[in-house]
Amino acid sequence: MRVLVIGRGPVARVLVTSMAPAHQVTLAVREPAAGSLLVETRRLRGARRVERRVGLTPADGPAQDWDVVLSTASPIAPEVARLLGASGAVVAVTQVPSEVARLRELAGDRPWGLVVPEFFAAEDWWWQPGRFRFTTTGPEVLRTLVDNARSAPLAAPLVSAATMMPVVAGLQAADFDVVTARRASRQAANAATQARAAVAAEFGARPPRPVRPVAVRAALAVLPRLAPFDLPQYLRNHFGGHRAQTVRMLHDWIELGRRHDLPTDGLEGLLPSTAEVAE
Repeated sequence: MRVLVIGRGPVARVLVTSMAPAHQVTLAVREPAAGSLLVETRRLRGARRVERRVGLTPADGPAQDWDVVLSTASPIAPEVARLLGASGAVVAVTQVPSEVARLRELAGDRPWGLVVPEFFAAEDWWWQPGRFRFTTTGPEVLRTLVDNARSAPLAAPLVSAATMMPVVAGLQAADFDVVTARRASRQAANAATQARAAVAAEFGARPPRPVRPVAVRAALAVLPRLAPFDLPQYLRNHFGGHRAQTVRMLHDWIELGRRHDLPTDGLEGLLPSTAEVAE
């Protein structure tokens, strides 16, 4: 398939080097200085770097016919929406409910789905803690885009984000001080429980179990020890630049909860401190 990838960040690079060799991959860039680019990635604790040469095309150039357009940038952005319109199928790397709704709207009658990373990625490395590198949703043709992926219903990665991101919001409010965030684990667990319930109700999944504060405290204590890098610093570097996205997710979950007459007080209580640091 002819695949256009929007984005050049760490996740986009891992995506490109994880695609099956049969796919013809092109990156959309603002000002291509050449006709192609050698993309390299290095897995922590891995044996070697992985390389793939991809084509380059101007992001603001004339529309072309692609089999698939895959965006690591928000489909809400007008320039991304324009590129997503020129394809047989559309895919996005997102777990934000409002972005998923926009992607579905842009797709219309075309196949669409999500590709969700199950790894941590920085500028010159990435690390996969579990068995699978990606979770994919959508029709079978989209599931063949990347290697080492598992397929799931649409709700699954969205519920997963609703579990994790309220904890990340708590870390952002605590300026990524893990000890301080652990003290607020009850608030984070309550917000995560409400976010999960709202997402499940909206996307037709079974009501999930509540998130326990002890599980949040344990995760904040254990994960920094397991990761082969400075996890708090990574979270600061990564999510510190995405605070507005966290606030958007909180607003989305509150809206979904209200739509389905579910409690949202925990999410609303977390919103002011998260929004304050996002300003």
